Amino acid sequence: MAKHDVIIVGAGQNGLSLGAYLVKAGLDVLVLEMQDFIGGSCSTKELTLPGFKHDCCAALHAYIRANPLVKHDELGIVSKYGLDYIHPEGAFSHAFEDETGFVVYADLDKCCQSMAKISEKDAETYRAMVLKLQPIVAMLMNTMFNPPIPQGALLNMLDQSPEGQEIMRFMGMSAYQIINRNFESEKIKTALTKMVTEPICAPEDLGTGIHFALLLPFAHSIPYTILKGGSGEFSNALARYIEDNGGTVRTGCEVKKIIVSGGKAKGVVLAGGEEIFAHRAVVTNLDPRLVFPRMVSEVSDDLITKVGNIDDAPFTGMVIHLALNEAPKWKAGEEISLAGAQEPLRGLEHVRREFDDFRYGLPAADDHICPMVVCHSNFDPTRAPNGKHTLWLFQYQPYALADGGADRWDEIKDREGEKVVKRLQKYCANMGPENILATTVKSPRDYERWNVNLVHGNVCGPLQTFYQLFSHRPIPALGDYRTPIEGLYGCGHAYHPAGGISGGGRAVSQVLMQDFGIDFENILG
Repeated sequence: MAKHDVIIVGAGQNGLSLGAYLVKAGLDVLVLEMQDFIGGSCSTKELTLPGFKHDCCAALHAYIRANPLVKHDELGIVSKYGLDYIHPEGAFSHAFEDETGFVVYADLDKCCQSMAKISEKDAETYRAMVLKLQPIVAMLMNTMFNPPIPQGALLNMLDQSPEGQEIMRFMGMSAYQIINRNFESEKIKTALTKMVTEPICAPEDLGTGIHFALLLPFAHSIPYTILKGGSGEFSNALARYIEDNGGTVRTGCEVKKIIVSGGKAKGVVLAGGEEIFAHRAVVTNLDPRLVFPRMVSEVSDDLITKVGNIDDAPFTGMVIHLALNEAPKWKAGEEISLAGAQEPLRGLEHVRREFDDFRYGLPAADDHICPMVVCHSNFDPTRAPNGKHTLWLFQYQPYALADGGADRWDEIKDREGEKVVKRLQKYCANMGPENILATTVKSPRDYERWNVNLVHGNVCGPLQTFYQLFSHRPIPALGDYRTPIEGLYGCGHAYHPAGGISGGGRAVSQVLMQDFGIDFENILG
């Protein structure tokens, strides 16, 4: 009978980072993954043609760069396994139909110089807001990779300074309200309104102001980076660390049930009937809607109801993967390519109306299409054969379509993908058929089928707004990673610190170690 100290269900980067810290503490860890590969959304595959490496979902690395796991190479993963982060000069660049644009450079002075080509006044407003927010955001960042502090304590902490009180105001406002009140140029408003939707939130929804407060300073303190070889290299390094330190990672192992006895989690049952037991804990690196009551029914009806009422983001997205002869040539100038991500923009009304369409289950209208564009191979030549390129286009879309629901995507995804490429042609001089070697389109429904943890195709997990963030993510009853079942814990993008490549298992490991009587700081030396 197989038995381990801790069983982790799901080998995404959150579950793997948890496993890495636990093996560092000397625990016998088993990570189980239902797919035949590890990493979940943080994986890289040849999706179009041989030799063209595409990030399946997560394409850019920001938050993880602030995590001590990577920032201080706490476990030695970066140095031992050769993780090489490439730093584009800018986080975002914004291109307009009239062939103008600007770059949100990591260097704030350079950013404001670029922005001043559009509006000198808005550039100075932007500078002042970033400098004002940076100290408070730096303080909040320190909470991102540790267990979340209670929301009441968080608000009390913010309430101690004018800058913190400003962030509290932003938490109750929409991102668009803040942008519209503080900036004048329609182009600057358009760019910032689109930029703050990156956590998969509609800019005019109340509560999204927190993302404005966070993303502006982040663009300059932890701007986007690209991992050489693909995002999957991060997941691979974590798995190797686990195995090199006595742990086990198994793929092709679907967990159907959590074994509960006497109110305690004792192990798991696999789809084939195999039972595996845990001495100390079982951790589900899954959205709790996949756990309660599917895998665990020994909880209250009240908890099951609250889990069932977790809110999704109001939209999700599709990804168009392209293999190219050459990288996009932006009509707005070569400077646009210096950022990790580009956004081709038409106008403020079009950005705002895009999110109105999604409320009614309508695909993005032709005039409202505005993908995030990432050409990894511009910075990392290992992503494609010599002289060739990859392109990653992320276009927001609804999950359930008004005409036919989510399964309707199977019929229309290629058509909708073609519309996104056609829109890009208005901003790039060389994105015609002659430059495109192959295309693969992944719809919101495809993503849910491919990775069951992307519930309703939500690539960042449940809605990321204040009532579902920090210690209330996904609900207050699960906000400290513990569940009502002794020895059963939660982990992943449905929990703090939420979506994105964050190495979120670091925070979860501290809770487990506390419950096991292990000193987290001591194990780090």
